[in-house]
Amino acid sequence: MFRLTAILFLTTHLSIAQHPLNIIREEVRIPMRDGITLGAILYRPELNGKYPALVYRTPYGIEDYDSYAEFPLKAAKQGYLVYLVDVRGRLTSEGEFEAYRNEKSDGYDVIEWVAMQPICNGKVGTYGGSYPGIVQWQAMSQAPPHLFAAAPEMTPISSHSFIYYGGAFSHPWLDWFIPYILADKRKRANDTSGPWDDEEATEVWEKSDRRKSYQYRPLIEIPLLKKYAPEYYQWLLHPDSSAWWDFVNMENDFSKFKNPVFLLSGWYDATYGPEGATRAFNKMKTETTTGLAKGNTKLVLGPWNHTSLNTRKTTFGEISFGSSAGMDYDADLLRWFDSILKEGSTSTFPPVSIFVMGENKWRAENEWPLSRAVPTSLYFHSTGKAVLDKNDGLLNIVTPKKEPSDSYIFDPLNPLWDVAYEKSYPYDQREIESRKDVLVYTSAPLTSDLEVAGEIITELFVSSAAKDTDFSFTLCDVYPDGRSINLTGLDAGYLRMRYRKGLNKQELITPNEIYKIRIGNVYTANLFKQGHRIRVYVTSSKAPHYDPNPNTGTEIATEKNLVSTTNTLHHSYRYPSRLILPVIPLK
Repeated sequence: MFRLTAILFLTTHLSIAQHPLNIIREEVRIPMRDGITLGAILYRPELNGKYPALVYRTPYGIEDYDSYAEFPLKAAKQGYLVYLVDVRGRLTSEGEFEAYRNEKSDGYDVIEWVAMQPICNGKVGTYGGSYPGIVQWQAMSQAPPHLFAAAPEMTPISSHSFIYYGGAFSHPWLDWFIPYILADKRKRANDTSGPWDDEEATEVWEKSDRRKSYQYRPLIEIPLLKKYAPEYYQWLLHPDSSAWWDFVNMENDFSKFKNPVFLLSGWYDATYGPEGATRAFNKMKTETTTGLAKGNTKLVLGPWNHTSLNTRKTTFGEISFGSSAGMDYDADLLRWFDSILKEGSTSTFPPVSIFVMGENKWRAENEWPLSRAVPTSLYFHSTGKAVLDKNDGLLNIVTPKKEPSDSYIFDPLNPLWDVAYEKSYPYDQREIESRKDVLVYTSAPLTSDLEVAGEIITELFVSSAAKDTDFSFTLCDVYPDGRSINLTGLDAGYLRMRYRKGLNKQELITPNEIYKIRIGNVYTANLFKQGHRIRVYVTSSKAPHYDPNPNTGTEIATEKNLVSTTNTLHHSYRYPSRLILPVIPLK
């Protein structure tokens, strides 16, 4: 096992500055086992002593993070060493950047090096969301002995579902590589063909006709990333869940974990966020081997979208969630770190905190999902005209009898487009629901309040004229004034039919044969108020979240042609398509 002891004192202190808050800011270099060094900023208390440490590793630039983040200053003022670290190959760090590929070993090395610094008491915690979140899981998978606490926010625990969801490729990786990664790659190569600054690169990208990039076929030939992001094309060549993805997969490592985690995600987070937090919470409770890890792991699920930097924000999109919706995440996280990393401190957090939309209140729970939830089926009904008459589709508890099915033409050249895809939020879905490739099913107005909290599932009986296609669903709360508000991000609830039996193998469908599919891993908590209606709509695309299925049944990464197909949802006594809601009994 690589040991850092021999190079403990090889750190270069590039600069030291006194900060007005009686803390010190230093620029340091952290050596890795292969000899490259990572650039870092250290905030520490002015007074001499030994302190616990917190580590934040990012590909987005520590100088940028340092320009606005308050947490490092608050933590240093409260008696922590805070290390902000550029990951390998990014900005101030040496080496070559390849997304997620080096974060397991580098994470271990950073944590153990920090623990051995003379001013550290040997206890290290980590924090951060999205990429800075998943790198924490990757480091934990290496079982660094001095890691005592971690706070991976809004992140998955597996790799394949991060890049594919329901078997469909996640298109917004273009919106990650191009504005945030390529600028520094060009700068390192002295390539003047494009911006060297992330802010300028973002502006250029956002002003471009991005739809052309999303529509480019074949996917494997898109020219934008050829020179500087070869991993993008490797991802496209490995659509199945397999051992190839183990470089960033932690699902089987929970038995190694000794430290507790503080998990946070939002109902409008990218779909891997609430799914990852939910699965991680239960794995921490059942698979870790220490009482510390089991007893001090916490889960918070609120009304937020991805990387909500200020979780005190209470309005997203068209909905205000009230004054109680926010939380002082910095303060809460520091209190939790105190309880793990400092002697004599205790945590007062419940195991689970969920925000119930509609009621707009926080609730303390001991588990997630909630065992008291009652799976309740609402069945799909129509006279066969749901694609044309948006009032024809009904949801109720009555099992369907003999009913005609609903069909629509899915054209991958004209996919459903989510205007909120960059920062998912709740907004009125009626424009989407009016499309001729969207089936809408709505309940009668509720005669009393109905709370739903947990995983939302659809069991659908579907057929297609194609050998492969996609199906998806979205759950909405319909207000008395007609607004139809989505209760999750639109990227949730998706399935590519060739993966209906599992993400580790492909199996095409027989045209016009009826299949039962189950789409889940959609999480929310909402109080449907009296007079509101429950709505679900079903369709076959969610762009630009996922590449629209070409409907050809061929290899998707290399397919140039996209063709239309007729897709059908069946609902009858023989094919009882249904929405399954986790209904919470009201006291």
